[in-house]
Formats: sequence, C-alpha cells, structure tokens
Amino acid sequence: RASHRPSGSGATLAAMTTAAMAAMARWSSMPGGVLRWSRVGPGASSALAAPLRRRRHRDASRTTTPHATTLTEEAAAAGATLRLLREVTAETEVKRSRFVARAAPVTSPEEAMEWVRRRGDPDASHNCFAYRIGHEYRFSDDGEPGGTAGRPMLSALEGSGFDGVCVLVTRYYGGTQLGAGGLVRAYGGAASSVLEDAPGEVAFPTVTCTAIAPDASHVDAVYRCLARFDAVKEDEEYSDDGSVYVELSVERSKTDELGATLADLTQGKVAFRVLDD
Repeated sequence: RASHRPSGSGATLAAMTTAAMAAMARWSSMPGGVLRWSRVGPGASSALAAPLRRRRHRDASRTTTPHATTLTEEAAAAGATLRLLREVTAETEVKRSRFVARAAPVTSPEEAMEWVRRRGDPDASHNCFAYRIGHEYRFSDDGEPGGTAGRPMLSALEGSGFDGVCVLVTRYYGGTQLGAGGLVRAYGGAASSVLEDAPGEVAFPTVTCTAIAPDASHVDAVYRCLARFDAVKEDEEYSDDGSVYVELSVERSKTDELGATLADLTQGKVAFRVLDD
C-alpha cells in the first residue's frame, strides 16, 4: 500500500533531524558534557530558548520583623503602657561618632543596672543609660556634659509610652566635638530610633482581687469568670468549713463587670472584693 503523507512532511522531518544533530553537536563540544538548551534554528520553540528560572516560595504567615505597637490615647487614659517584648538594637552616626543604642525589658532597678553592666562596652567613649520602671527612673551621662545624654534619653523613653524598659547608648568618639546641643540631639535621637520600631504590646494596669465561695460547688463559676475576663489565679485555699478562697489578678477596667457576672452566675453567693484598687 502506498502511504499518504501531508505535503512538506519530509522537509519538516529533515529540519527536525538537522536541529537535533546540531544540538547534540553543541552539547558534546561543551566542557564536561554539560547539557545546555539553546535556540538552534528558526523553528525552535521559544520555551527552549528561555532560561530556566527557579521560583522561591515564601510562607506569607511568617514575618521576620514584628510590627511595632502604638499606644492609643484611649488606652493611655485607662492607664495602659507599652511593654517591650525583646531586646532591640539600633545604630546611628553623627559626625563620625557612632551611637549604638540598645533597649531591653526590665522589672527592677537591680535588673536594669546588671543589664547595663553586661551590655556596656568598657572600650567605648561613653556608656549612657536611662530606665523607667513604673514611678522609678534613673539616668546617667557617663562623663558627657551634664544633661546632654541621660536626660534626653529618658525623655525619649517617656515619650515612647514604654514602661519597664532600660535604654543604653554607647558612643564611639569620631574625632569631632558635637557641642551640648549636638549631644542632646544625638543621644535623644539614638534612644528614639531604637524604640521607634521596637516590638511591644499594650499592658493595662492590674489589681488583686479575692473571690470567696461558700463551698466547692461554686468554684467552677469562679474559674469561668477567670477565663472570660483574662484574669490570672494567684492563690487558692480550701478552708475547714468548706469555703474556697481564690486570689486573682485582673485588669482594673474589668473588675466591675467581672464582679457583676460572678454575682449573676452564683446568685450572689460568692463574695468578690478588689484589694488594691
């Protein structure tokens, strides 16, 4: 039987064969026999001519830099402050002097001073610091002219809304005097820069409260209120008469609603009291 082929198929087959042979020849002539795709003829596919690109996939749920938190006027009016989540560092340069600023969360003056001792560089020109923990604060110029380092750092710390934080600025002298005004701007600016994008969370003031149940059957209602109002159980005691004493801490702004809810759940049988309001 005679086979019927579309016209031009022979020419097409010859062209494909020639292209394949050319590609093999180009591959065999490469050092190490590394196969590389290249365009070898006018009929070659553009997909073969395009270079191979590797696509990197990134998990959108992961972030490398936590978002900074700001303190709203409403939260500040309720007595809230910002709590620093971790130690942070920032560096600035003014007329060839390097200012390395660090900030860390601290819970006591002793912890703040220990952190300053550990993080300070004895080979640097100055290690100035400022901390505020509630109503307690302290600052040091560490040899800089009085009022040009520690005080502006404390002002920057107070303006940031953070509490329970110590800031340390280490200066490496660059050979140029900055003057009093320049020092104030440099140290205050270094403290502001390290706190500007620092990861924080809003913390509301808490108070200690007690809930006294006449018997164990009402303890479940107390625990449900703890969970509902994000309260923390600090202590629990069972008395000989069967009553149960629970000490808890909760945000001050939630105490009224917590007490009312507890009264509703127990028909007023649990005595709720705010101790240090």
